[in-house]
Amino acid sequence: MRKLKLQMQITVDGFVGRQNGEMDWITFNWDDELRNYAVANLDQVDLIIMTLGHNSKMSFIPHWASVADNKADPNYALGKRITDIPKIVFSRTLTVSEWANTKIINGDIVEEITKLKKKKGNDIIVYGGAGFASTLIKNKLIDEFYLFVNPVAIGSGLPIFKEVESKQDLTLVKARQFDCGTVVLHYEPKRN
Repeated sequence: MRKLKLQMQITVDGFVGRQNGEMDWITFNWDDELRNYAVANLDQVDLIIMTLGHNSKMSFIPHWASVADNKADPNYALGKRITDIPKIVFSRTLTVSEWANTKIINGDIVEEITKLKKKKGNDIIVYGGAGFASTLIKNKLIDEFYLFVNPVAIGSGLPIFKEVESKQDLTLVKARQFDCGTVVLHYEPKRN
């Protein structure tokens, strides 16, 4: 079965966005080592899934497409991978994708992702959406967590573990610190 990997930017106090989803707190001064890590994390992935709020859906896919069109951009390799990998956007309002290489799904998230995990293929990575990530975590669909902990606290905002109804034990696979101050924590759920 395919693994579902959650990769999220997060603050040291556990938020993935401000109250209205703003992400102006993210450390964008990534060094080459962190960029290479993010690209390598996509090596075994052949599908990106996300659900995006109005602000992010209008910027995430077009942003990475423009990065992928500019070989001089230091994030070119990451942008190229994100752009080239097929994407599924879960949406209650969109029915047709305005982006290349992207499909819209309106069905039940848990049911649809369970089906995707059972299909043949490489791993699946999840980007974007605090509520979406919370639903996946609550329903124990995440097989690997990659939390990019930014060296910042914002006091309040959008958490991704808010819907957890009972204790979910995690095993730390690896922690890696980067020169820009970001620490990547790689966890897997303990399965009994």
